[in-house]
Amino acid sequence: MKLLLALFLAAYPPTPGTGTFTTIENIEYARVDSKPLLLDLRIPDATGPFPVILFLHSGAWVTGDRTGGPAIRQALRGYAVVSIDYPLAPSNVWPSQLEACKAAVRWIRANAAQYNFDPERIGVFGTSAGGHLAAMLGTTSDRPEFDALTLGNPQFSSKVKVVVDMYGPVDLLKIDEQKLPCYGNLSANSPLMPPSLLMGCAIQSCKEKTMTSNPINYITRDDPPFLILQGQQDCLTPWQQSQMLYDALRASGVSAELHLLPTAEHADHQFDDQEWKQTISDFLDANLRGPTPMPRRRAVR
Repeated sequence: MKLLLALFLAAYPPTPGTGTFTTIENIEYARVDSKPLLLDLRIPDATGPFPVILFLHSGAWVTGDRTGGPAIRQALRGYAVVSIDYPLAPSNVWPSQLEACKAAVRWIRANAAQYNFDPERIGVFGTSAGGHLAAMLGTTSDRPEFDALTLGNPQFSSKVKVVVDMYGPVDLLKIDEQKLPCYGNLSANSPLMPPSLLMGCAIQSCKEKTMTSNPINYITRDDPPFLILQGQQDCLTPWQQSQMLYDALRASGVSAELHLLPTAEHADHQFDDQEWKQTISDFLDANLRGPTPMPRRRAVR
């Protein structure tokens, strides 16, 4: 009977998208100013080891948390999903957000055996502000100035294997000149707007520091593949931001896909259409999945 079951599973492996997962919440992965940074895990109910997706939430760097987000559905498809909180502005200024994201990647590697993660297959997926951080994480694996090893697990790398960036800002200094009319009379350069709150200074008055938040400035040929999705009617993140990142990646020889949705706004429901969900899944499968995890089954007697 056991032999028959083994032959059946070999011939008919489980179909991605039909699995279940277990959620483990409120795990501390680092501390900033004595305050814990927490993460939630979603681990497939399968044998692993699992490729891992680190999810970075939206919220203009000033709000938001680790709950929800489009990456969770990948836990049904055999990916472990790690959703984190990161330090928020204005209480925490740049680059503390990126430092925390890197600490989270190191935590994943440090705890790979305990949670059945594959430490060689870690990707990052971010939306809006999280998309910006995901792009920075993808382009700064060789930049020790962002590591903040005191946050923990200094013996491990913070390198990721793929990046999914959904409508993330790129060059904060150019948002104002690229913004659509729907941005209104506000200026992205205002000291009260999120970019300046993130930097801890009015961005046009601290250009050198602000430029350290631009992932284009760190691109090297060995960066991981990028998938970028952006709406061309986005009132918050001009679509040209994603175009600039894509062009810079391709010019450096980095594998990159850019999908511009002509009628989509910021965080538009169109990104949940099956076409784009499938685009994300296909990209992850091609660049991160590896062998499909087998479902856990009761022993056959």
